[in-house]
Amino acid sequence: MRVDPITFEVVSNALVGVAEQMAATILRTSYSTVVREMLDYSTAVFDPNGHIIAQSCRIPIHLNSMSRSLRTTLDGIIPIEEWDEGDIIITNDPYLGGQHLPDVQTFMPVYADGKIVAICGTLDHHLDVGGMRPGSYAGDAVEIFQEGFRIPPIKLHEKGEPNERFLAVFDANVRQPDQTGGDLRAQAAALSIGRDGVLELVERYGVETFENCLLDAIDTSETRMRAKIRELPEGDYYGEYQVDDDGVTDERITVKVKLTIKDGGIHLDFTGTDKQRRAPTNATISSCESASYFAILSILDPTIPSNFGLYKPITITAPEGTVVNAQSPAPVVGRNTITHTIVGAIMKALADVVPDRVTAGYYANSNVHILAGDGTGEHAPWILFDIEVGGGGARRTKDGVDCWSQGVHNLANTPIEMIEVMYPLQFTCYEFLPDTGGAGRTRGGLGVRRDIKFLDKSGTLETQFDKFKVEPFGLEGGKPGAVGKLFLNPDSNAPKSLRSKTNNQRLERNDIFSMFTQGGGGYGPAAERNKDDILRDIVEGKLTPERAKADYGVEVSV
Repeated sequence: MRVDPITFEVVSNALVGVAEQMAATILRTSYSTVVREMLDYSTAVFDPNGHIIAQSCRIPIHLNSMSRSLRTTLDGIIPIEEWDEGDIIITNDPYLGGQHLPDVQTFMPVYADGKIVAICGTLDHHLDVGGMRPGSYAGDAVEIFQEGFRIPPIKLHEKGEPNERFLAVFDANVRQPDQTGGDLRAQAAALSIGRDGVLELVERYGVETFENCLLDAIDTSETRMRAKIRELPEGDYYGEYQVDDDGVTDERITVKVKLTIKDGGIHLDFTGTDKQRRAPTNATISSCESASYFAILSILDPTIPSNFGLYKPITITAPEGTVVNAQSPAPVVGRNTITHTIVGAIMKALADVVPDRVTAGYYANSNVHILAGDGTGEHAPWILFDIEVGGGGARRTKDGVDCWSQGVHNLANTPIEMIEVMYPLQFTCYEFLPDTGGAGRTRGGLGVRRDIKFLDKSGTLETQFDKFKVEPFGLEGGKPGAVGKLFLNPDSNAPKSLRSKTNNQRLERNDIFSMFTQGGGGYGPAAERNKDDILRDIVEGKLTPERAKADYGVEVSV
């Protein structure tokens, strides 16, 4: 090591603290419920080369995601020589390192002794960035130009002064400029907090020691990661998982992965995965990388500090023009349908490597739904962006968790009370769905039913769900979890079944939008499940007597 161990540990942990301080600033100063309540944002500190050094504990799908945008910017769009103290760079371009247009990234350089010693970064999912549909989720988009306002790397602030012309153009292209503009200001405030935190460390330890700590952090994480990989049996392992459809056609999408463990490294080869679609169910290479990193890190050792060194032993082949490395102008707003499926395919491959650590299939999608009022009634135009979750996959020795944010998103639950105060909406049902967890020696987690009554005069509904046809998989003989369902007015005389990817569904006052989310897959043969656990599930309402008999052969008199 270049720095003594005590100084290294202090600086390394302090940098994580800086990232967390930035995250706390966004939490306290943002405007939209997407950021403030759902916590769909991330913060990080980078070295001057664009390599991530420290990241706050936020969204797994953002793992190392900002690095690609930052490196792309530094590699020729805005070289480091053109950055100044007080500058803030903004971008959301999926084809220049981003993931999808609502994810807006900002970066600020940190200067000491006349040079850049670090770069602070933030990523917020913004409520709306324009496009065909409210919330910028156009499930029927066929090119990225329909998805919203696209921002190549540009200076949002220059030498501390806001770029008012850019802000005016941005505000003119979004539906909720007050909330979106407020969230942008929160990102800028967080960057300033991050810069000040880094400078405190530099002033305390000096530039040379600080820079050496960054190098040691990368080396240490790489060393630990390679050591963990060497504990695994070398070889080639295969996984495959599917997406129901792309939202425009009914054709399924297949993600294939070959996972090779060799010489302290892991290589993921997605050759054979389906071609990109003329629909928003595509992912850029940045999304593919983040999903792959999450799947491997969650299984190997999540305690290794998340920096550039952690990712160096993981290499990826993702053929251009496929759904895991889509090329412009393919739309990509529904990229999480692909990223969750990437995780599932990798988990299937890892089930042959570390079966005691892998879970069965979980609900496998960020169940995005956007309700919007069009302003024709007594309310001004409004947009609610929310995500519902489902059942977790069973583990070898434990049941899957019920209705729990799992996989690549790790989002918080937006409080019902908050939504009902802010929007003309009312929640009429929120309950676990019995029998949705896949049967097995350990049972899959339960999905939920959630009903929302629309109280405005008129508006629209958009959804980006999946696993309505492809069942969340079981492992080692476990049964699959239940698929999802959507309805409009489910308990009326004329209920309407909705597609998983619903586009521009018109809503009228007192319409009820109902979600039945997916259950998790089971693990191991159902015949091996402990009878006491079966009886407990029946008592707790998680399993009906009918399904207990059908799935487990256990009869219970009621």
